[in-house]
Amino acid sequence: MTADDASLTADALRALAPRAAAVWHIEVCDSTCSTSSDLLERRDAGNCVRFALEQTAGRGRRGRDWIARPRDSLTFSLRVRFAGPVDRLSGLSLAVGVILADALAGAGFAGLALKWPNDLMQRSGPAGSQEGGKLGGVLIELASAATHTDAVIGIGVNLAPPPVVCALTPASLFEATPPRSEWLRVAAALLEGLAVGLPVFSQQGFAAFAGRWNQINLHAGCHVEVIGEPSRTAGVCVGADVDGALMLDGGDRIERILAGDVSLRQRGPD
Repeated sequence: MTADDASLTADALRALAPRAAAVWHIEVCDSTCSTSSDLLERRDAGNCVRFALEQTAGRGRRGRDWIARPRDSLTFSLRVRFAGPVDRLSGLSLAVGVILADALAGAGFAGLALKWPNDLMQRSGPAGSQEGGKLGGVLIELASAATHTDAVIGIGVNLAPPPVVCALTPASLFEATPPRSEWLRVAAALLEGLAVGLPVFSQQGFAAFAGRWNQINLHAGCHVEVIGEPSRTAGVCVGADVDGALMLDGGDRIERILAGDVSLRQRGPD
């Protein structure tokens, strides 16, 4: 793909996602190491969305890579400025997950769920019965100042099955690389959802999304284990509270787990 092709793709996205185009500068590149790194390095980026048709060194949680072949996935990052200190953004990654899941559902994709704190999943069976496959994820990097906080929100969604072995069983929206028209349709749906949802988060925080997150919580009512360094916490997954913390019923008390460098796994009852 040439620079002209990327420019035409950006023009098509702006036409298909007018609410997003009114909020963010939308740009598309043919290939980059990481869209989030690109935006973090540009201090004058402002409110911007950057898509990469190929990403060679994208980052996921816990240092994992997120690699994208041309048109096989949606890999993009948004730079968004929120008023106030960084602690007002508690639960942002969960809210973004809700926005993405609902946007995809509105675009006709079924069986979507969320795994705390920031994985977009596709159910492989009835609610709570199986882990499901990982469809996408969110990685947020923050820079706080006295009056505001800048968030670079990195998003990856598998359109076709990924070519490499993943930490979690992968899922994808399509069985093979979709045509350009479908790439554009899904990308525009996500952008429009974010353009509507992120201002709601800015005003109301995660409390506005908590109910919906708990409705599509992959592990609702399941026995799970949260693995961190150096501790492990097990219990029945109750859901997320209004701050985005995971609540686990340990039998004699409710444990409240804050998002961090942790991993959530389903386990059988004791």
